[in-house]
Amino acid sequence: MSDQRHIVMPADVFPPRCGGAGWSAHALATALQQHDASVTAIVPRARTAPDSGTVDVAGIATVEVQHRPIQNSVVRQLFSILSVIPRMRAHIAALRSAAGVTIVHAQHILAARAALPLKNSRTRVVITVRDHWPWDMRATGMQMAGDQRTLSGILQTMARRDVPRWQSALAPFYAFQMRQRAALLTQADLVIAVSEHMAQRVRTYTPTANVCAIPNMVDIQSIAQTIQGVPSFPIPERFVLFVGKLSPNKGAQYLPELIARIRPPAIIVAGDGPLQTAIAAAAVAAEVPCHILDWVAHDDVLRLMARCSALWFPSSWDEPLSRVLLEALACAAPIVAMPTGGTPEIIVDGVTGLLANTIDAFVAAAQRLATDPALQATLKHNSLAHAHSTYAQDIVVAQVLAQYDALGALQ
Repeated sequence: MSDQRHIVMPADVFPPRCGGAGWSAHALATALQQHDASVTAIVPRARTAPDSGTVDVAGIATVEVQHRPIQNSVVRQLFSILSVIPRMRAHIAALRSAAGVTIVHAQHILAARAALPLKNSRTRVVITVRDHWPWDMRATGMQMAGDQRTLSGILQTMARRDVPRWQSALAPFYAFQMRQRAALLTQADLVIAVSEHMAQRVRTYTPTANVCAIPNMVDIQSIAQTIQGVPSFPIPERFVLFVGKLSPNKGAQYLPELIARIRPPAIIVAGDGPLQTAIAAAAVAAEVPCHILDWVAHDDVLRLMARCSALWFPSSWDEPLSRVLLEALACAAPIVAMPTGGTPEIIVDGVTGLLANTIDAFVAAAQRLATDPALQATLKHNSLAHAHSTYAQDIVVAQVLAQYDALGALQ
């Protein structure tokens, strides 16, 4: 190997406008760069302009692969297979180092498909699994009814999800796509799952995959600096906070009932989605000041976390390892969460937050937190300590680099 690690990071999503998966990929790229690796991201962008070449995206050299915006999911998938993936692959090939081993660390589906055909003794391919894309066409893992690699499994899932009848004709295509996704995991040199929960899911689904669990990371020092600033908009003196899409998988459907029963002094909702109207109406009925902010700059989200009296996280899907919770830990926010998926790996009940299995339990936990200043102080202290010991950049990136070095030694 050459002295400097050469990392090419194709990613389906990446800052500035993205969710937790994109910011987690960026955090990894930043940490690797800070540890003297050469890092270049390759990212598809839904724009009509030609490929931009290499640009700086929040400190990371990034090749932007431009493509036309397509709303229809079926057409978009076909277009990706025929156009976006081959172009991403060409950029990966062009960026491979002439000396030493190049690690291609793919983040999500398009990136993995682009990278794997280039795998050889000088190009090692790592795939990160941040959600349920290997076993679910929608990547949520919700309303699944069977193994989607099979025709019967995909048809059962489509029926449970009330998919339009005409899409049943596409079931063989979907099942083929799901078999390809499973093959990506088995063919990769290494699969990194973002929690032990997700690593076990990978092992169950594809027993021959080489998988390990390495969590997402947070830049605690950078967050500490960011939260010293004030939000770019006025906020109430006391408020609870919800961060995420206003959709059922994030538990936003529970917010109207939680607002009505808990009646916080105010609630700030950093996100948008189809449940926005219902949430706003519930707040009006309960006479709770409600501020729905739609899209919010990442720095402002962190500042809200640092100032909230509680972060509500009633997520109802099988959370892989929520970036919202990791950043809330680093902001020392008191957290009330539902223990889905990998969340109990972040939140130790009564130590780094409060866990609640039901809405009744969530209400009780939130009310207990609101009336117990000593508990609030304990959770804030322990949360920050847990972030430092488990999710800090230096802690996590050392695990990633050790895996890279092991792959390089295989040549």
